[in-house]
Amino acid sequence: MRLKTLDLGGRVAVSLFAVTLLGALSTAELLILHSLGGTMSIEKVKAKYTGSLLVSSMHGSMYEYVTEDESIAIVERWIAAGATETGYGDDVAAVMEEDCTNCHSKTSTMTDAMPSMPLTSYDEVVKLAARGLPGGKLLMQLHVHAFALGTILLVLALLVCAADIAAEWKVLLPVVGFAGLWLDTAGWVLGAFGEWAAWFIVGGGGFLAAAIAAMSIVILLDCWMRVPVIGRVPG
Repeated sequence: MRLKTLDLGGRVAVSLFAVTLLGALSTAELLILHSLGGTMSIEKVKAKYTGSLLVSSMHGSMYEYVTEDESIAIVERWIAAGATETGYGDDVAAVMEEDCTNCHSKTSTMTDAMPSMPLTSYDEVVKLAARGLPGGKLLMQLHVHAFALGTILLVLALLVCAADIAAEWKVLLPVVGFAGLWLDTAGWVLGAFGEWAAWFIVGGGGFLAAAIAAMSIVILLDCWMRVPVIGRVPG
């Protein structure tokens, strides 16, 4: 089967699938930027995935609720000192009360309340102070990421194999995509062991996004025309 041999309905459906993936990819990039506080940098990736969830949230998506930057510094110093119950004391508890517990409490009635993630006591706060993604969040993200993106990459790879492009690209593009997925998810797991894992996430995410975009564009073009540069010349 070749994409060009599909009837009009088939080519339209495949094209809409490719366009939808390109749109979803753009939305995902915007979502990542939002979670990192609006700008992409290796330091912010380190903070989100290899630092504590508490501090990365205060630097990122929850920054608008932080009274002052010194509040973040207080929490960072407490974590660096071992996140002990004794060190929790008045300063960290005061930061939580002033900036966090209006929404992060089991009895909150705020519009954006998060009763499932309370921050009203030392035992609740220290769970989010450990380096790397918390266990439950990590497992959920790995599960969704691996199943969803693994399936998308498989479908794209099969469609690329039906495109009129050079054989080596039919191997290279899927390999880059799956390698990116594995590097990205490995970085999440290894984030608990050091900041260096952020480079796995940045590199893997870049390879993954590039492969998805490239395969989607190849599929979209091949449905209607010869793919430039890597397309096979008819005959």
